[in-house]
Amino acid sequence: MKKIIVIASCILAFAACNKTPQNGTAPEGSTALRDAVLRITPVMTKATETAFENGDAIGLTVSRESGAYATNKKLTYNGLEFSSDLLWYAEGTDPATLTAYYPYADAVPTSFTVATDQSVSLAGSDFIAAVKADVLPTANAVAMPFKHKLSRLAVAITNNAGYTLDAVTLKGIIPTATLDEEFNATANLQAEAADITAFKAGDAEFVAIVPPQTVAITAAVTAAGKEMTQRLQEATLAAGKKYTINVIVNEEDIQIVLSGDIEDWTDGGELLPDNGPVTVQFEENLDEGWFTYDNVRYNIAKMKDGKYWMCQNLAYLPAGYTPATDLTKVTAGVFAPLQLNADGSAAEFTTSADVVASNGYLYQSEVALGLKVGDLTSVAQAEALEGAQGICPEGWHVPTIDDITGLVGKAITPIATNADAPYYDGANGSIALLNADGFNIAAVGSISILDNTRTAGTFMGRTANYDHLTSSMMCGSSYAGVTYNTSGDETSGVKNLQFYGLMPMTNKATEAEYTCNGTKVSYRIAGPLRCVRN
Repeated sequence: MKKIIVIASCILAFAACNKTPQNGTAPEGSTALRDAVLRITPVMTKATETAFENGDAIGLTVSRESGAYATNKKLTYNGLEFSSDLLWYAEGTDPATLTAYYPYADAVPTSFTVATDQSVSLAGSDFIAAVKADVLPTANAVAMPFKHKLSRLAVAITNNAGYTLDAVTLKGIIPTATLDEEFNATANLQAEAADITAFKAGDAEFVAIVPPQTVAITAAVTAAGKEMTQRLQEATLAAGKKYTINVIVNEEDIQIVLSGDIEDWTDGGELLPDNGPVTVQFEENLDEGWFTYDNVRYNIAKMKDGKYWMCQNLAYLPAGYTPATDLTKVTAGVFAPLQLNADGSAAEFTTSADVVASNGYLYQSEVALGLKVGDLTSVAQAEALEGAQGICPEGWHVPTIDDITGLVGKAITPIATNADAPYYDGANGSIALLNADGFNIAAVGSISILDNTRTAGTFMGRTANYDHLTSSMMCGSSYAGVTYNTSGDETSGVKNLQFYGLMPMTNKATEAEYTCNGTKVSYRIAGPLRCVRN
């Protein structure tokens, strides 16, 4: 039923919902919606090994304050959206919570067991679910972000012996998960551990999906008629995260080396051999005002908006990326930071470790939000990324427009000014006020790539008569706008998507006049990132 794709598969981009009501032009909330079919557009913010196909089914529960309106209703996919004969209720002002899961079962599942033999297909072992609250009856399809509830293990093999690799087995894993009401999964500790035979995704790539759990896995490779094994350190596997196990196969044994490359799912860190060192991926100390992420220490502060913010730009390099230093690399995802050239006449790239530490890297929005460049193809996908963790550490997220206006007060039209924001000076967000409380923000430049038709970017941030870079466009997670290849024609395809981000400006006579307001940032522009704690 599913088509299996390779480990480095791209993010699934599902079609945007049909904007035409099915029954006349009744406004949302009208009692005429009693005839409107409840439809679901699936949105994936992370890649999966399976794509929904015609005939696939989800189970949907619709809950209202007065009770359940529908329980485990089977909705079927038609290539665009899920639907059935289920109609919306007539009370258009009464919100509901929609809870959906895949694959469909005859009863709402309270547990889920992965296949112990996944060598043929992963299709039946990937449990996916979505929850969306405060949904009103609508003639449009409801966009729901589906998330992985299990963990993925990817085994990458360096075959020094030249053997034909017959199988990879991951031993000692609990295959059964207990599911709560929102389908969050935890390993059923009463279930018996099992050996999971992985799916062969390539000549040297094997993949398995397992319930989240704390486990010391034994990896076994079968080749040339013999089985070679090595035990890994105990590790905690989290829902929605991918863990890489790098294996070296020699003639007489296997060797497991450090891992943790991001490919498709959120990075879950390293799984190491039992005798290997432990690498701390993330540690925070709120009282002392710092966290360490990927072995880099960052200052953080609780600002007067009541939220913890990074007081440095992120300098995290996702696995598989090399910071671009060429303006024609318009889909590079990550660019090196900028500095003024020797005579101060123009901006230029730099790979200086000191500048990386002080200014951070420049990220295109899709990468900052945890995707790959080219993954975003619809407004529905962009809207679903509000508050996404992206490449921020666990428990932190890419700023939303509410975070921005709650901090600095002012943003571009149509966002209303929040005059009560602690760093709004009556006219603008004030860098002087922010930095007096330790925010330590400056303009460090950006790479301007205005839409996805551009073949080269330009340097942003150099203004004559100043001895420093004077602007930046920083990454955010709240959808702000769209343009299509043919103006106003959604079917012509997306030309540009915008997100709300921060824009520090230091092109004033005195530091007291420097501003930091919210702005719209095109998704191909590369800019710095500050994360906010959840």
